[in-house]
Amino acid sequence: MIDPFHFFEYSAVVHVHSQYSDGTGTLPAIIHAGQEAGADILMLTDHDTLAPRADPHGEGYYGRLLFLVGGEVTPPQNHLLAFFTDGLPGAQEPWGDIVAAVNRSGGLSFVAHPVDKGNALLKLPSYRWAERSVTGFTGLEVWNHLSSWLPAVRTIPSGLRAALSPWWKLQGPDPEAVRLWDELGRDRAVVGIAGVDAHAARAGTRYLGITVFPYRVSFLTLRTQLYLTDALTYHDLARDKQLIYDAMKKGRAAILSCREGTEKGFRLWAESSSDRWPMGSTVPWTPDLRVKGNSPVYVVWRVLKDGIVESESDGLIIDVPVQQAGVWRVELLRGRKQRPWILSNPIYVRNA
Repeated sequence: MIDPFHFFEYSAVVHVHSQYSDGTGTLPAIIHAGQEAGADILMLTDHDTLAPRADPHGEGYYGRLLFLVGGEVTPPQNHLLAFFTDGLPGAQEPWGDIVAAVNRSGGLSFVAHPVDKGNALLKLPSYRWAERSVTGFTGLEVWNHLSSWLPAVRTIPSGLRAALSPWWKLQGPDPEAVRLWDELGRDRAVVGIAGVDAHAARAGTRYLGITVFPYRVSFLTLRTQLYLTDALTYHDLARDKQLIYDAMKKGRAAILSCREGTEKGFRLWAESSSDRWPMGSTVPWTPDLRVKGNSPVYVVWRVLKDGIVESESDGLIIDVPVQQAGVWRVELLRGRKQRPWILSNPIYVRNA
C-alpha cells in the first residue's frame, strides 16, 4: 500500500441512539454490538443529551473499541450532530445560533440526514435540512442509512420485506445529498461522513414484534473511515479524542459501504513536483498537480470534479492530472453490480 503520510486507519460507526433517547438498547448492549461488528470507534448521538457520558458504561475503551459520546440537536427540522463539545445548545434556539454555539465550544458539527424525505406510511415527518442560508458547520452526513432506506417502505408488504433487509432497494447514497455536498464544497471545505442512524426500533406487539435492524446489523451497513496521524493509545483518552477530532475536522475521512467490503487501505492525496496534500486539504492549482490514490482491492475508480465525472478507470491505483481548479473527489465502485463502495472526501483545488 502506498501512503506518503503514514496514516493510521480506523473504522467508525457514527450516529447511534440508545435508551437515553429513542433507541432501544442499553449502552452495554450497544458497545457489545460494536465489538461484534468489528468497529474500531463507536460514536453515540442521543437526542439533545450528553448524559451517557456519566453512565457507568460511558466514554472509554472496551477491548479494541473506543466508545465516544456526542449528541444530536433535534429541532423539528435541521438536526445537527455535535461531537467533542461539553454541552449541547437547546433545540428551540435559532439554527444559526445552534451551529455557532457548537463552534464556540470547540466542537464539530455535521448536518444530519440533510435530504430526509420522511415516510407517509410510517407517519414520519421529513427531518431534512431547510436552513440552507446558514453556514459554519463542519460537514454533512452525506449518507445516512436510515434516511436512505425509508423511501423503500411504501406499502405494508414492502415494509415487511424492507424490515428484513437493510439494503432493500438501496443502491447508494441519495443523489440529492451528494449533489448538495458537491455544491457546498465550491465555496468552502465541507467534510462528508456516513451515519447509520441506528435505533434498533421495535415493530409490532410486545410478543409478536420484530426489531428492525438490531444494532449489529446497522453497524454493518455504513462506516466513516478515519485517517489519524498517529495510532490510538487505548489508554490516553484525551490524546485519542484529539487524534479523531483532527481527522474529522480536516476531512481525513472516507465513506464506506460495508455491503461491498470492509477492507482497509484506501488512500487519496494530491501531489505536485514540490509538495503533497492529504484528502480533505485545500490545494493551490499548479500545472503539474495530480490526484493519486490506491485501493486494497481491484475497483473501478470514478474521478469527479464539481460533481461531474472527469474519468473512469479500473485497477488498484489512480494517477490523474488536475487540469483546473475545482472540488476533486473519487468514488470506488465494487462488485458485480458496480455499486458505490467508498466515497472520498474532496481535495479542494483553488486558483492561486
